[in-house]
Amino acid sequence: MKPREYGGCLPLELQKLNKDYFPGFDYVALNSGRSAIAYAAIVGGFEKVYIPYYTCKTVEAGLKLSNQIEICHYNIDENLMPIAPEDGFDDRALFVYTNYFGIMTHVQQMDIIAEHSHVLFDNTQGFFTKPMRGIYSAYSCRKFFGVPDGAFLVADKLPKLNLPTGHSSDKAEFLLKSIEDGPNAAYDISKENEEHINGEGLRYMSGLTSAIMDGIDLQTVNDKRIANFNKLHELLGDKNELSIKLENGAPMVYPLLVDVDGVREHLVDNKIFVPRWWRWIEDSKDTNEFEKHLSKHLVPIPITQIYDEEDMEYIAKIVKEIV
Repeated sequence: MKPREYGGCLPLELQKLNKDYFPGFDYVALNSGRSAIAYAAIVGGFEKVYIPYYTCKTVEAGLKLSNQIEICHYNIDENLMPIAPEDGFDDRALFVYTNYFGIMTHVQQMDIIAEHSHVLFDNTQGFFTKPMRGIYSAYSCRKFFGVPDGAFLVADKLPKLNLPTGHSSDKAEFLLKSIEDGPNAAYDISKENEEHINGEGLRYMSGLTSAIMDGIDLQTVNDKRIANFNKLHELLGDKNELSIKLENGAPMVYPLLVDVDGVREHLVDNKIFVPRWWRWIEDSKDTNEFEKHLSKHLVPIPITQIYDEEDMEYIAKIVKEIV
């Protein structure tokens, strides 16, 4: 055990509010969502893992850390549900389903669990979606909170692997810069942190992220995000092609799907910075028309807890200028 140090400079003073993130479940704290999924595949002894085509490339990259795992892909339909391949799914494999945007319903959860023996819900876009018995659940901290790394893998019981602990303090400058100069000013150095995580591989959560996470008022974050989401849905829901029923806690974003070109660019011109997710999907021969439509026209609008309903009204006004 590392000996305690006394004296010297003072560290950041952070409260400790959270002692148990997932009461009644076992969980491990890791450095990234891709690490959480790879960890489940390794400790579960799975030789094959199914992941959707419409998901972040880092999921596949994380699984490739183990050369013994065969990675298979599947498509999704217009209800964001899996489409079985012609030869069906291998029931011995780990089936990973992405909780798209954090809006997965309880019916969707139960349908997937009924169809597959070994399920992992990728809740990296739905931190507040509750874990379920008999399955794995993966969560990302960075998509919801101001931290340099961090993820959780949750299950009924999880063996502990012999892994190094991540280190993030030398890559966390973007968190401080974003406070003083704004998130966009810190964007370039935040990408350096992304590259750092990419190169780290499978590790446990850094001590810095662990300390920050312990001091976050999770309930307030959840409530603020839900209020922002509901305000956008009230103002834009009639224009949204996606059928949305929010019932599993606060999502990551408000997913606006409209068959209109230039929405993302119009928002960015007005300093509303929205990404384009998974651009490669549109040009892939393996993806279907709905997945290509999502890649081209989905606009993930921020509902972050630092904003309020007045901000959502402004964003909706800008959207309506072009939609």
